[in-house]
Amino acid sequence: MRHWLPLLLLALIMLVGVGCGQSVNTDEPPKIVYGQDVCDRCTMIISEEKYAAAYWTETGEARRFDDIGGMLAHITTESEEVASYWVHDFETAEWLRAEEATYVTDGDLITPMGFGIVAFADEELAQAMANNNEIVMIHSFADLLTMNITMPGDHTHDSEEMEHMD
Repeated sequence: MRHWLPLLLLALIMLVGVGCGQSVNTDEPPKIVYGQDVCDRCTMIISEEKYAAAYWTETGEARRFDDIGGMLAHITTESEEVASYWVHDFETAEWLRAEEATYVTDGDLITPMGFGIVAFADEELAQAMANNNEIVMIHSFADLLTMNITMPGDHTHDSEEMEHMD
């Protein structure tokens, strides 16, 4: 019986650890394994760090994206309570809280899914990029959330838009 006691204790500890569940820290970005993890929107492999984005749901589930625009399109179509949003700085590839970044939209910029949205920690760098091209626009994350961004080629329309198409 003495030989079984340590095994029984180990099994009990493992069971309690699994049963309690492990909470995630939504104040840290979700981990992305580049070249392996797939985008929650388009299911393509996430390979370019400087374009990747992610968020945590209130229930502690990570959502990962290969393009900031893909994350925004996902938010538009999915009704999930979000705990925190994350993007990468276009220059350094460092994670940033999405609300703290300045965004540049450029239709000529080639991003993984073609949205042409990049984030900058430094607003001056974003402005410098905008000054070099008159079609580039500067946005806050709050601005982007109100834009109702959809996937390129997505022809989803609300009823008012459909009426104007007749």
